[in-house]
Order: sequence, then structure tokens, then C-alpha cells
Amino acid sequence: MELMEDQLVVAAPPGKIESSGSRQEHSNWKIIVVGDMNSGKTSIIERYCDGHFMEYYKSTTGIDLKKKIINYENKPIFLNICNMFLFIYIIRDTAGTEKYQSLIQLYYRGAIGLFIVYDITNLNSLHNLEFWMKNIDDFAPSNVVRILIGNKCDLESNRKVSTEEGQLVAQHFGIPFFEVSSKNNLNVDDSFMKMVSMINEMESENAIKKDFEVLDDKVILGEIDSKTSSKCKC
Repeated sequence: MELMEDQLVVAAPPGKIESSGSRQEHSNWKIIVVGDMNSGKTSIIERYCDGHFMEYYKSTTGIDLKKKIINYENKPIFLNICNMFLFIYIIRDTAGTEKYQSLIQLYYRGAIGLFIVYDITNLNSLHNLEFWMKNIDDFAPSNVVRILIGNKCDLESNRKVSTEEGQLVAQHFGIPFFEVSSKNNLNVDDSFMKMVSMINEMESENAIKKDFEVLDDKVILGEIDSKTSSKCKC
């Protein structure tokens, strides 16, 4: 499969939408879902965005993109949620050629949130989290928000990964952890709302930091102007 650069999704910048006759600011966030094949990434996205469960497995060979508009703290947020499995595995199987490395960088570009998904009935999917985390470290923005998801917790009788093991992995990477069931709609909304909350908090902190930087610049400029004026002989 050949993937062109214009197929990769890059989040648009914040903009404005019409609301009750007025223009309202909105955020536009790109959130990526990664993890092993058959870990249920597409089912999680379908459940959150469309409210239904995919009974039959559909292999993702390109990009799955879903859009959802939510209202958080009286602010509309456009979520661009994408899942692309095969492309990232091409990177691993081709020893990371420059061609595919540049494409995967484009895929991650603009991402503000990442869900890393494993299947609680598949121990290998847990072991492969090291690969996914390294992939994210190598190619994703350094400040991207990450959340670990253990999927298919409705299949308790087939469980191969304990909840405690998932918690330990999350603690190791210093990220939040949820066990979810897209079939039973358990913790799917909660995990996305946690993501939204963390991103919103990060953006608020960045905005405050920028305000302080602007204030510092004004103070410094004021001190320079004051010193210049004191030296001026009229």
C-alpha cells in the first residue's frame, strides 16, 4: 500500500464557528489511537464517536478518521480522532527507511493527544507497548498527552493481562490508565474526557505561561525605556 502525504491528517488551527448569530472561538485537536492489530482501536473510536459497537473485526489498512464536536467548559472542541495501523508496522518491518520515517513524522505532526491501546486477552499486545512508546518518543510532539488503554475488559474469562499489570505499565511511563470495553461501553467516554481534561489543562498552562512571558517582556522594555530616559539630557 502506497500512502501519500496528503492522506495524512494534520489538525487545523483553532478557528471560529457561528453560534446563535455570533462567532465563537473553538479548539481543533488531533488525537491519535495506536496499538497492536486486533486490539480494538477502531471499535473504541466507533463507540465514542458513533455510539455503537463493531461486532465484526475490520482491519485498518490506511487511516481511520472520525470527527466529533464536544462542548467542554462552555467551549466547542473539534476532535479529529485517527487510527492508522498498517503504516506504522511498515516502519518496523522495513527497518525504518527514511521514506517511511518522514511519512510517520507527518502522521504524528500536530497531534495533541495519544491513546496507546492493548488487548487484555493478548499478552503480546502488552509486551509490544515498549515499541509503541518508543515510536511515540521518536516521532510524536514531545508534549503530547498520553493515556494507556486496556481494551476488551468484558472478556474476563479470556483475560491474559491483569489490571495490576496494566497499572504498573502506566506507572512506569507516568501516564493515566483505563480498562475499557467498547462492546459494553465501559469507561470509553471517561477515558476520552480524561484526555480532553488533560489537554485543556495543558493549553491553559501554556496560555498563562505566554501571558507571563509577554508581561516579562513589557517589564524589561519598561526598564530599558526608563534607563534610557534617565540618561537623556534635554
